[in-house]
Amino acid sequence: MPVAPKTSITLLKDLAGSSASVRWNEFVARYDGLMRGFLRTRFPDLEADDIVQNSLVSLAKALPEYHYTPDEKGYFRDYLIGVVRHKALDAARRRGAEADKRRRFAKERDCHRTSPDDAPWREALMNAALEQLMSDSSITPRNREIFRHVALLGETPERVAADFGVSRGNVDVIKKRMVDRLRTLVAAMSENG
Repeated sequence: MPVAPKTSITLLKDLAGSSASVRWNEFVARYDGLMRGFLRTRFPDLEADDIVQNSLVSLAKALPEYHYTPDEKGYFRDYLIGVVRHKALDAARRRGAEADKRRRFAKERDCHRTSPDDAPWREALMNAALEQLMSDSSITPRNREIFRHVALLGETPERVAADFGVSRGNVDVIKKRMVDRLRTLVAAMSENG
C-alpha cells in the first residue's frame, strides 16, 4: 500500500467549508493512490472506481463535521481508510446479495423447466388444479364466471366488465387473485405428485 501523504489541515478545512471546492482535485491527487492501494490489497475483486467515488461523496458530506485531532481521534489517513473500507464492505454485500438473487432465480427457473416428455403431465396437473379451483366453494359463483370468461374463454376485460356490471379494475383484481390461487394449487400438487 502506498505511503500516506502528509495531512494538510488547510486542505481539510477548505473542503469542509464547501463541497464544491476546487481543492477536491488536489485532495484526489493526494489521496487517490492510498485509497486504490488499500482496495487492491484488501478488496481486489471489487470495482475501485465506484468505491473511491462513493467514498468521496461520503467524505464531502462528513467533512463539515470532521475535526482533525490526531492526538484524540487518530490520523486522517486512518479515518479515510475507514470510509473506504466501509464503502468496500457495502459493495461486497451488495455484490453477494445480487449473486444470491441470481442463484435463487436460476434455481427457480430450473425447477420450472420441463422436458417435452413432461408436457402431458404438466397439462394434466394444470387441468386438475383448474378443476379444483373452479369447484372451490369459497369463491363466489360470479367471480368464478368472471375468471372463466376473461382467462379461459379469452374475452377482453372491458367486455367482461360490461357484461357483469363491474369495473375493469375489478375484473383485473379477480383474475389476478384467481391466477395466484391457481399457481398455489399447481405448486402444491407438483410437490405431492
